[in-house]
Amino acid sequence: MRAFFLVISFILVSICSGFSQSGHKIEFELKNYDNDTLIIGYYFADRQLVEDTLLAKANGKFVLEGEESLNPGIYLMLVKPDNSFLQFMVNEKEQHFKIKTNALQLGDVSFKNTKDNDLFYDYLSFLKDHRPKSEELKNKLKESEEEGKETGHILEKLDALDDEVFAYQQKIIGDHPDMITSLLIKGNIDIEVPEYDGTKEEVQEKSFKYYKTHFFDNIEFDNPASIRTPFFDTRIKNYIDKLIPQHPDSLAKATDFILEKLNPVEDAYKFYLSKYLNEAANSKVVGMDAIYVHLVDNYYKKGKAPWVEEETMQKLVDNADRLRPVLIGKTVPDIELYKEDGTPVKLSDIDTEYTVIMFWAPDCGHCKKSMPAAIDFNESYKDKDVTLLAVCTKHTDKYKSCWEYIKNKENMENFLNVGDEFHRSRFKRIFNVRSTPMIYILDRNREILVKSIGTKQIGEVMDQIIALKKIEEKG
Repeated sequence: MRAFFLVISFILVSICSGFSQSGHKIEFELKNYDNDTLIIGYYFADRQLVEDTLLAKANGKFVLEGEESLNPGIYLMLVKPDNSFLQFMVNEKEQHFKIKTNALQLGDVSFKNTKDNDLFYDYLSFLKDHRPKSEELKNKLKESEEEGKETGHILEKLDALDDEVFAYQQKIIGDHPDMITSLLIKGNIDIEVPEYDGTKEEVQEKSFKYYKTHFFDNIEFDNPASIRTPFFDTRIKNYIDKLIPQHPDSLAKATDFILEKLNPVEDAYKFYLSKYLNEAANSKVVGMDAIYVHLVDNYYKKGKAPWVEEETMQKLVDNADRLRPVLIGKTVPDIELYKEDGTPVKLSDIDTEYTVIMFWAPDCGHCKKSMPAAIDFNESYKDKDVTLLAVCTKHTDKYKSCWEYIKNKENMENFLNVGDEFHRSRFKRIFNVRSTPMIYILDRNREILVKSIGTKQIGEVMDQIIALKKIEEKG
């Protein structure tokens, strides 16, 4: 069955259209409203922003006007003091209209000269009339199923009701393709997946592939109004979070896909490119720095973010350059570090299948709290072909404090402890060590398997790595 009702949680109000008029002028008349200010806002992706704060022209009367046209989308009229709000549509052609409502009951609203809102209110009324019929049938269906009675005739009536609603929706979309009402209805219609033959697994795979491929069929990415609706960002977020494997390579392709679709609408493209970069930069998920590098390399460095100032651009590029060599899957250089007595230790000298590198400092509070977990890990895994390489990050006159701390910390001497008094290896730059403790797990070939995890997680992650290795060897 098709989805019977769209879940649309807003009250939309009329717009008065003046095709020969330029700019915008929206008049608000509120009964029972003594406040002298009225806030007008709008949706933008996952945000609600303020368009203007209006001062009363007379008791309960306000005007939003300007020489430029408003961006099309869903706007909000915020009523003081309880911040209840009324939502209304503005499309490109209907920018001059009036709204009358009751501040104590915003649902009591009238509007004039706006086909878009007339259309939507008719649609809401249609759904309101059909909802009791649907609920009654659903209750009968539930009762019949519980009593073991035949339900075919009830399902037929529900299907007929669904068909009626769907036909009504399609008529609005077909007759009024430029209206925001059509944009809203269309954007909230679920994808109907065909029936497939095959095993359960085959049907699931085919159904998922179809659903994912057609997920955005009803979304108008090239419509400037889309980003100014409540459903647009949610749709994109569901695609990224629920339909895409949460792996850097897959997520990078998904962001490219979204940004390509958004490219025709400048402010939408700019918003999402910046959003994805910030999310990658601040992500706590291991490996998501690869998304950051991907976006900088393929968009910012290639002139696809012309709004970014030169100084900021250079910082983004420098940060990506720091991250790029230490992305998961990269092979690190065979740097040389030193034991307390000056004995050199290269990464290639470590003859175990895995090397856990822990960068730490004796005056680091987080390191002190984390060290017991690192010690426990080393004791448990030193006989499992794993070496814990502890790299003290102090240099020059503070270098001696590394060894003093190690001697005073029970069982820390069991690590492979190294440092670099004069930072000749440049390990901080190579491993992008900006804070401590910092953890890397390398395989025998010095390929980065995992990084930026806590010391309490090392054992669990190491078990997963070892188990996966055994599966690969058997397969």
